Amino acid sequence: MSIGKRLIDLARSELNSLLDKAADYDERRHLDDDDWGHDLRGMSDKELEAEIERRKRAREEAEEAATGKKPDDPPRASSSARPEPPRRTAAGDSAIRKAYAALEVQPGSDFETIRKSYRRLMRKYHPDLHRGSPEAQRAATDLAQRLTESYKLLEKQARRR
Repeated sequence: MSIGKRLIDLARSELNSLLDKAADYDERRHLDDDDWGHDLRGMSDKELEAEIERRKRAREEAEEAATGKKPDDPPRASSSARPEPPRRTAAGDSAIRKAYAALEVQPGSDFETIRKSYRRLMRKYHPDLHRGSPEAQRAATDLAQRLTESYKLLEKQARRR
């Protein structure tokens, strides 16, 4: 075996070792976060249900902030015979409003704010950080895909402006 190949193999194994240590460190740091980082596996069923409800309320509040109305609000009846055309807001249609809510930014935010929020959320919910349990990794993968779709939609919209 040549010296060059040995050096490359050694460097590769050292790099893999460093990457494993960094992932372990990042995972421990992630679990210490006060926001969402607490370990869900150690929770009882009641605590999990409470956490799910809390997250659902937070999502509804973000949606309400993005749309300006509550999800329970019935549509207002118009006095004219013809239905009113939908109003275009700064946030655009419902898919765009949902994308803003998914990335936890205000509708109409500039692209730099959207990019920063996307990167922050991906660092928090990346599937590689949730390797411990298959269901947590599936949930993280699903969330990461939704975040990426939202980011791409808002990126496309920002380029059209």
